[in-house]
Amino acid sequence: MNSSTRTKLQNVFTKLDEILVSPQSFGLRQRLPQPLRDSLQTMRETLGQALREQQNEGIPDDHEAELSQDADITCG
Repeated sequence: MNSSTRTKLQNVFTKLDEILVSPQSFGLRQRLPQPLRDSLQTMRETLGQALREQQNEGIPDDHEAELSQDADITCG
């Protein structure tokens, strides 16, 4: 998977999370119907698993590296 495709998939993963957390920000009802919520959650989990598997195959994850660097910074 090339970097561009991975970035697009990460963006989809993030949007699925945003929809599940705050559906009204997408013009949906505050409480999603349970079958829709279940489907979106399944898609998010499947996509997340696929992204993790790609990561485990030795493809560097720039976002993870950035987060790791940010965690090393002391605040205050």
